[in-house]
Amino acid sequence: GSFLTSHRPLQVSSAAGSVAGRTSEEPSSTPSPREISSPCSSNHPSPVRAYSKTENQMWSQDADLSSNREAALTSTLSPSTLQDSNSQDTQSPAHDGDSVILVSDKKGKKQDSSRVPCFQPELWIKEFTNIYDSRARERRRHIEEQEALAAQLLRQRLSDQEQQSPDVEVLVRVPLVDEVPLPLVIEEQEALEEKPEFPELTEEMEAEVDKALMKGGSPHEILSEGFGLSLTRKDLQTLSSLNWLNDEVINFYMNLLVERSKEPDLPSTNTFNTFFYPKLRSSGYSAVRRWTKKMDIFSKDILLVPVHLGVHWCLCVVDFRKKSIMYFDSMGGSNDEACQILFDYLQQESKDKKGKEMDTSGWTLHSKKRSEIPQQMNGSDCGMFTCKYADYITKDKPITFTQKHMPYFRRRMVWEIVNHNLL
Repeated sequence: GSFLTSHRPLQVSSAAGSVAGRTSEEPSSTPSPREISSPCSSNHPSPVRAYSKTENQMWSQDADLSSNREAALTSTLSPSTLQDSNSQDTQSPAHDGDSVILVSDKKGKKQDSSRVPCFQPELWIKEFTNIYDSRARERRRHIEEQEALAAQLLRQRLSDQEQQSPDVEVLVRVPLVDEVPLPLVIEEQEALEEKPEFPELTEEMEAEVDKALMKGGSPHEILSEGFGLSLTRKDLQTLSSLNWLNDEVINFYMNLLVERSKEPDLPSTNTFNTFFYPKLRSSGYSAVRRWTKKMDIFSKDILLVPVHLGVHWCLCVVDFRKKSIMYFDSMGGSNDEACQILFDYLQQESKDKKGKEMDTSGWTLHSKKRSEIPQQMNGSDCGMFTCKYADYITKDKPITFTQKHMPYFRRRMVWEIVNHNLL
């Protein structure tokens, strides 16, 4: 990268303008040659003439030195190296007449010193900064365009929604003349079919309940029959005040739940009477094997099993849909034994009635905790809680009643048993 294009040792004239044609065979007597590496130093004198081929051969040792310098000059120089060389050449004093200048150049090419650019760090940094700034501006412009497009689409969507809302409202408020509002009628019918959780007993119903519980009436008068059972006034009077419910009332009510389960959208239900579990627990499967001669317990969704513990009523529920056996005790008791006895019974029943092993995978046995179900607050309503647990479960409804509802439920159950109709 030098403006001196010859690769031959030159002798430059002195300040007086004389040209010395002297050469020396002794390398030690030769003045130290200087490289001109930057064309930016305009103070250097131009070479006057070049030595001939014969004279150049006399500089054999200097030629070896110049070849090494040529390799260094022809290699790519960093901007810092060029800057240092430029600075040294600019600050060097003028060449004397005895100075020898070695010039390196690529073979076959002759460069014009006027066309070789000078490296200027300021211009390089400015150009690099301009390129970086232009790319940054392009990225910012692209981001701004995307944000503007998103904002435009959002405004358009909001505008479309505002335009559609009045149309929809008009269609709802102004139906066609001949249009039959079927959806409205269906909604009204569904609202009517939804039974209240605590329907109020009318005066006629209250009078009927009072008549059934009348103390002056015959205790042996049959007030309700069904499911192979006959309930007398004495039986129904167990529902008054804080009396304990007897087996006949509980069995009759469980059968009413089975009858109701035939309605659509309700889980199908079977029930055992209050004597089943004590017999199974005391005598085993063989003692109750014939109890299911006319029914298939596996064909229903739910199997109700009242559990009598001498002076306390509880309930076991087998849910074939969920593969679960749950124990409900209104006094917070746990009875894993009852769940296991019923689970073993199901396996034996499947082998005896269906001739195959029951798939026991995925079954869960669990006694409900106090925090999971409502609890009784006295020592008399365990039978009522047992019946109402079964009522809500066979409707697939969450158990939401509490102790305060028990007086209402007692009178309501009297009316339901007498009329064979669950409210």
